[in-house]
Amino acid sequence: MKTIEKTVPISKALSEVWEWKDEVYKDIKNMSFEEKREYYEKSLKEAVKILNGKLKANPDGSYSIVYKNG
Repeated sequence: MKTIEKTVPISKALSEVWEWKDEVYKDIKNMSFEEKREYYEKSLKEAVKILNGKLKANPDGSYSIVYKNG
């Protein structure tokens, strides 16, 4: 049986997300668990600041970023 390989265009946004994912992996691949936790905590706080939001604790222990007046 012969198959025909098709290519699907990849959106710019998806390509950017893959690049970011690769950059984060390069940053953390040799870190200890504690270093990774600190890395993600710092990144989360930076995202909150950029988005002008605040952190909301969820019942499962995770967090959401919400707008300050929301």
